[in-house]
Parts: sequence; structure tokens; C-alpha cells
Amino acid sequence: MLKKTTSNQRIRFKSTSGKDEFMKTLTKRINAYFTERGISRFANRKMIIKTIVILTSWAGLYTLIMSDVLSAYPMAVFGAFFLLGMVNILIAFNIVHDACHGAYSSNPKANKILSYSMNFIGGNSYLFSMMHNAHHAFVNIRGVDVTLETHGLFRFTPAEPFKKIHRFQHIYTPIVYSLAMLHWVVVKDFKWMFAETSIGNNKNIRHPRSEYIILFVSKAFYYMVTLGFPLIFLSTPWWIVVLAWINLHLLPGLTFALMFQVTHVFDGTCYPVPAKDGSIENNYAIHVLETTADFSRKNAISNWWMGCINIHVIHHVLPKVCHIHYPELTQILKETADEFGIRYQENTTFYKALKKHITMLKHLSKPDAEVPMYQSEISYINN
Repeated sequence: MLKKTTSNQRIRFKSTSGKDEFMKTLTKRINAYFTERGISRFANRKMIIKTIVILTSWAGLYTLIMSDVLSAYPMAVFGAFFLLGMVNILIAFNIVHDACHGAYSSNPKANKILSYSMNFIGGNSYLFSMMHNAHHAFVNIRGVDVTLETHGLFRFTPAEPFKKIHRFQHIYTPIVYSLAMLHWVVVKDFKWMFAETSIGNNKNIRHPRSEYIILFVSKAFYYMVTLGFPLIFLSTPWWIVVLAWINLHLLPGLTFALMFQVTHVFDGTCYPVPAKDGSIENNYAIHVLETTADFSRKNAISNWWMGCINIHVIHHVLPKVCHIHYPELTQILKETADEFGIRYQENTTFYKALKKHITMLKHLSKPDAEVPMYQSEISYINN
């Protein structure tokens, strides 16, 4: 039986009038941005074109694979499956992420339909929404931020009990991260549906019967489309197809894990610990700024490819805004934070973000490692 790490506490954020004034000012300026330009917070023409390009790319690659023209060339088969996996990541970052937050469209039904693209690429939109929203609500708070739960494999927070294996976590990180998507497709959704009763602050969860049916049907569909049909219809030896299918998930898995992890687990972040009554000594907006960092914010290619996952602070503060607007909104957030003397954290490149992630993993690999709960207490590891 898996050891549960989910807390029974009900977490809530506390604030002061001064801290609330920051969010009021930011909200006022964000509202003015949209009003003055007469634009929607949701997807615009650029976003719709982007969606069409991504979905068309998936259809084109899959058609190429199933045409059997590549089957005589194993490396070409591997390459095509790899590219299909990378398009799956594009779907997850650019379509699923916005849709599950209700940020793609003002129409809830449209968001619901688009969110099922998560099922199309092997996940489960229902569980993803629950887990991801729990992460959003309680960033870097052990027991309720599900992204910190690794059942002892990693030590992402100083509150996690130390194990000897953690001494090497910065070394085995790439291998384990690479397995993230394969684990998600094969194990993770079933574990969360059948072996967990709490997700974040949601306790004693009872899933609708329809979601069990959707889980099994959509998983069967994914396995059949991406593995079953190629095994049946391609002239490629079966073992090459199986290896290519595994390869479909490896680099995308590494990409998926890293893009999210470097924004929260890094040299400079904080790990608030709730008081006995479950309270956190910050309002939510300040909490996000203390536990989250952006990277490659001004790189248009990165923004397009990652669905602005790299512009993560504004996403946590305003998750119901389509990511297509994040670059402009982040500039507003940064200027407002500067006015209020609040530290906005970012790395100009992914390399710098990755370096800080590895630095924190090394730091947490020590049994006596400490990380401040709030920015007011912080002492940077590399100072």
C-alpha cells in the first residue's frame, strides 16, 4: 500500500491590508489592459491558429507513421514516434493547460471539450484538473501540493523525511524525469483514481462512476491508437514498434517534468509550513511570488512552444487568462511588484533556471538542509 503524504489540515492564506493592496492594484491594471485594448482574456486569433497548427501536425505525423512508408527504416520510425511525442507535449502545454483552467474560452463547454485532449494524449483531464488545481492552490506546501509527493523518491522540500537515496537525487533526476510521461500514461492516473482519497484540500474524494468509465475507455483508446494499430498494421518488427512507443514518452517526459519543476523547486524559493490552525502568513499572490520563478520570458520561440509555462508567475496569479497574453501581463506584474517592493523572480535562460533547480536538489540532498518559509527570512544557498 502506498504511503500517503497528504495532510489532513485545511490550509488557508492570511493577509494584511498592505499585502492585499498589491493584488488590488495589479488586478486594476490588468483589467485596464484588456479594457483599453478591447480584447478578451481568452484565446485570440493567434491562439486558434496555433491550436490548428498543433493538431494538424499530430494528424500529419500519425498519418505518416501509419502509411508504412517509414517501416523499412527503423531510425525513421523512431524519429516519427519521437516527434509525435513532442507534439503531445505541445497539446498538453498549449491546449490542455488552458482548457483545464477555463482559460481557453469563455464557454465552459468549449473548455471541457478541449480539456479532453489530455485523454487523447494518454492522460486524464478530470484527474489532471484536480491535481493541477491542488498544486496551484498550495504551491510548495508539503501535504497539499501534489507535485511534491514522490513517495520518497525525491526530496523536493526540507519537510520531506530524508532517505539515503536522496544524496544522489541531483544525479538520477534526468532518468526519473524521463519516465514521468510513461508513468503517467501507464500508472499515475490509475493510482490517483483507486489508491488516493485526498487531493490537496479535497478530502475523502468519491469519484463519479462516469469518470471511471472515461478513464478506462480513453486509456484503451490511447494504447490502441499509439501502440495497437502500429503493431497490427506496420511491417516494422514488433520490438521496434514497442521501443519506438516507449521512446515516444521519454524526452517529452523529461521536458514536461523540467518545465514545471524549475519554476518552483529552485535556489531562491520558499517552503511555507502551515501553523497549527492551517494558516499561511501571506495572501495568495505574495505566496506565489515567493515560491515561483519565470524563465526565458522574452524568448518568443520558448513562449510559443511551451505555451508560456515558462512565464509561470502570472499564470498562478491569474490562471483563468489564456497564456497568449502572459508576456504583456507579466511586464505589468513586474512593474507593480517593483513599486510595492516585492521580489519578482526570473531567470533569463532555461540553463540558469535548470542550474538553480539542480542547486536546490543538491541542497535538499543533505539531511540537515534548511530552506526559509518566507522571503523575509531567506538566505540564498549560493551567497
